[in-house]
Amino acid sequence: MGPLNDRDFTGLQALAKSQATSKHRQWSQEVRWAGSLLPKLSAVFGVFAFGQKLDADGAHIEESGRDQWRFSKSTTSALWETPGLFDGYGIKSYPSLRTFSGAVFGQLDWAITDKLSLLPGIRYNYDDKKVNFRRETYGGLQTEDPALIALKNLVYTNQAFETDIDDTNFSGQITLAYKPIRQINTFATYSTGFKPVGLNLGGLPTAAGKTLLDLAVIKPEEVRHYEIGIKTSPADNATVNLTVYNTDISEYQTQVQAADLSVNRGYLANAEKVRVRGAELDANIRIRDIVSLFGALAYTEGKYVRFTNAPPPLEETGGPTFKDISGGELPGISKWAASAGGEVTQAGKAFGQLGSWFFAADGYYRSDFSSNPSPSKYLRVDGYFLLNARAGFKAVNGFSFFLWSRNLLDKNYFEQLLPGAGNAGHYAAVLGDPRTFGATLRYGL
Repeated sequence: MGPLNDRDFTGLQALAKSQATSKHRQWSQEVRWAGSLLPKLSAVFGVFAFGQKLDADGAHIEESGRDQWRFSKSTTSALWETPGLFDGYGIKSYPSLRTFSGAVFGQLDWAITDKLSLLPGIRYNYDDKKVNFRRETYGGLQTEDPALIALKNLVYTNQAFETDIDDTNFSGQITLAYKPIRQINTFATYSTGFKPVGLNLGGLPTAAGKTLLDLAVIKPEEVRHYEIGIKTSPADNATVNLTVYNTDISEYQTQVQAADLSVNRGYLANAEKVRVRGAELDANIRIRDIVSLFGALAYTEGKYVRFTNAPPPLEETGGPTFKDISGGELPGISKWAASAGGEVTQAGKAFGQLGSWFFAADGYYRSDFSSNPSPSKYLRVDGYFLLNARAGFKAVNGFSFFLWSRNLLDKNYFEQLLPGAGNAGHYAAVLGDPRTFGATLRYGL
């Protein structure tokens, strides 16, 4: 039977069945050599290969229910006068994907002096991908009335595309590290990266001026990353580190959601240009092997510099299929994030075993963030703070045990807000974990 998920996120029978059983096989192999070429020059060289094969196990099924008419974009009287038009109306999809990826890579570590080092690296990648997608409608009220057929096509339609694409890519990085004294290490890095060319493996939205193959093929993502930092040890038992970075991404590959029930799992799209920049500060200290403390603070700014082909936000459901959201926030990025915690340890015995008793607590805070690829005032997650704690006994050898709690303050929060299937103007939420208690027992030799 497979999974029978109701994915409309309502109490109505709008999307009665959603299942995507698949057969997935993959393999990978990497061979590398690492060693010294000269007294001050070491290296790593290697090759990598990856292959995968994915097919539907039977068919992927989406099926509407008796209440789908309430979500239809049409308000014609034909819906009221034709009961059962959408009841049991669905699609069976047959996706097939073949992928091969191969790479050769190398990196050098050159100690120019005792204080100055240079680390260059390079990677050449080849990718070949083939996709074949076919989708067929079934069920619902059988009719030859063109008006009723048009209404059914607003929910589900037949769709098919097939394509084969390959691509190559060079990427690399270079890092210059300088250590003026033992307690300070500075570095600067420039690197390029990529995500290989991609293919969508599901239903796609249709709109004037765009073909299925326009949306089926995902351009490779190119990354330019700049980073400078300093790592310090102001004392033997303490560290303080600071990093500042900027990342520019061209043809950013992002998962988006369309206002179309037949693509309710979303699809990949390219944002022309994205920028992420920020700073990270972290520190830790240990006091007399009894108390250890740590803390971290991060500022991050992420936005679409240019994204002209995005789905509309939730509040514009029913409007154009695509929208220019250039300048909008990237999803899932909080401008501010912080964490802090500590642990108190005391040597002791338990049940005749040597070890240490401990109590630890840590907290995490993040500010509010956009939860949807197309920024929406309804899909912003408020900031929240979580506190975790644990206490117990760590044995040198033998049994260790401790009690723990996650979300000790029982904070109600969302991990994600997202449009409902088909984006009919409603939205759903992924809830954060409630306060949870547990106990762990371990045995070590």
